[in-house]
Amino acid sequence: MCAEIDSTDSKSKNNDCRVLVTGATGYLAMHCVQQLLQQGYKVRGTVRDLNCLEKINPLRQLANNDRLELFGATLEDGADLWEKAATDCTYVLHVASPCQMVADKAIVKTAVCGTLNVLRGASQRQCVRKVVLTILLIHYNKSANVSVGHKKRKKPFTENDWTNLNWKHLHPYHRSKTLAERVAWNFMQKNPDVSFSLTVLNPTLIVGPLLQNTKGASVAIINRFLDGSMSAYPQMKFGLVDVRDVARAHILAMKEAKSNGQRILINAETLSFRQIAKILSEEFAKQGYSVPRFKVPYPILWLYARVDNEALQALPFHGHEDKFDNSKASFLLFFLEKYCGFQLLGMTYKDVRKSLIEMAYDMIERNILPKNKKYVEEKKTLI
Repeated sequence: MCAEIDSTDSKSKNNDCRVLVTGATGYLAMHCVQQLLQQGYKVRGTVRDLNCLEKINPLRQLANNDRLELFGATLEDGADLWEKAATDCTYVLHVASPCQMVADKAIVKTAVCGTLNVLRGASQRQCVRKVVLTILLIHYNKSANVSVGHKKRKKPFTENDWTNLNWKHLHPYHRSKTLAERVAWNFMQKNPDVSFSLTVLNPTLIVGPLLQNTKGASVAIINRFLDGSMSAYPQMKFGLVDVRDVARAHILAMKEAKSNGQRILINAETLSFRQIAKILSEEFAKQGYSVPRFKVPYPILWLYARVDNEALQALPFHGHEDKFDNSKASFLLFFLEKYCGFQLLGMTYKDVRKSLIEMAYDMIERNILPKNKKYVEEKKTLI
């Protein structure tokens, strides 16, 4: 049995542990894999296509990749395959999820059935001691399975809040995230004798450095601030958190027994579209990037929503400025990290302003966002 708490020889103790990370080529998942390898764990990462070198090569280029094994599996695969994936694994980080900014109803089935298949597969392996499920919260400015469908409020949302599934404007993305988490908790309630405990982490919009070139949801959002497609910004707010902090939270939740049976919000800071635009403009406008400078009035957004699907989806959230209470994460994860003496990256969250800038530079360097003639190639030291 591997150690629950790191010490000076933590890497050697972690060598006995294998961690299954689903959707390993994803933005967050790859950071989880990187940190696990750095801490001495063996990692089995699931990927959709073992022959897609564009997505797999960044994993193979990670340090300590001799402890990394890749396994072909998708959320559409049945529990039998996921049972094989969980063989000899002590922990499961279920990070994989269908994540589309403009989604259809199929995303609900994929998210729900995929979560159940992973849990059913893991339940057939007595070696599994903990499953950490990731439910990414952000779609526009809304927390997908916490704050959607509620009236405007000044009080911060907490882990006790759930999305209103009866809300008339509910998007398939919101429904998929909420139901995926609901079925996970229902599974645990109906199967009390499984060998593992469950923790659900609910991070807000994840920003920060990229380890691969793929364009996920977080990248797509920040890309719109810089590529000229957003002529003006709506009156909305995002919760943001650095990807490295979210990966760290996964590993802490994985090891910390006090997180068993908990859902935990992971949010560093809440920023408005105006604040995000200002941060990016100060760094990149002088380098030739077109960052929105003005707020779009509601009547204009309403008119634009008649011809643009994303504007239509954003319309019900105009004027919402949600806040999130991250006190549970601060205590259960980061306080215990300090208290137990295995500080990895420090007690506080990373500054998401620096994370935004670092992310944008990575997008440019990786040609996700084209380089302008005025672009300064020497990346600033932000950390």
